Amino acid sequence: MFNGRPSAKLIEDESALVQAVVQLLARREYSRGELVSRLRSRVEDGDMLERVLDRMQENGYQSDSRFAMSQARQRYEQGYGERRIRYDLQQKGIPSTLTDATLCELEADWFESAHRQAVRKFGEQPPADAKERARRTRYLLGRGFGYDEVKYALEGDAG
Repeated sequence: MFNGRPSAKLIEDESALVQAVVQLLARREYSRGELVSRLRSRVEDGDMLERVLDRMQENGYQSDSRFAMSQARQRYEQGYGERRIRYDLQQKGIPSTLTDATLCELEADWFESAHRQAVRKFGEQPPADAKERARRTRYLLGRGFGYDEVKYALEGDAG
């Protein structure tokens, strides 16, 4: 027992593994990499895990492209920039080629997104001094926007 939770039981047969994967996917979308990392410690036979995940993909229960688009759209709507979204997808096991395709398909206006985020956080007033400008710049860079997008957002070129 760890942190009040019982340790996960070892999954020994394929039908139990299928059931475990379906239960996870019923709650939310998962990337293949996330499923592997969640289930690897509970399965002795790594080949069985790969077979089950292949079958889930073939039957349309799990799709990395669907997961990537869902995550990218959600993070974009939350006000994150391209670099942060790219990093988040990489952390979830999405290949860079799929990430590139997803971000192209998203058709996001990163400059306007940076401007909206700056206005939401700081209001319409321009930064009062260099210290405030640096604070705003750090905030937007931390949200994954590039320097050009930050400059656009802070100089009021959007208005």
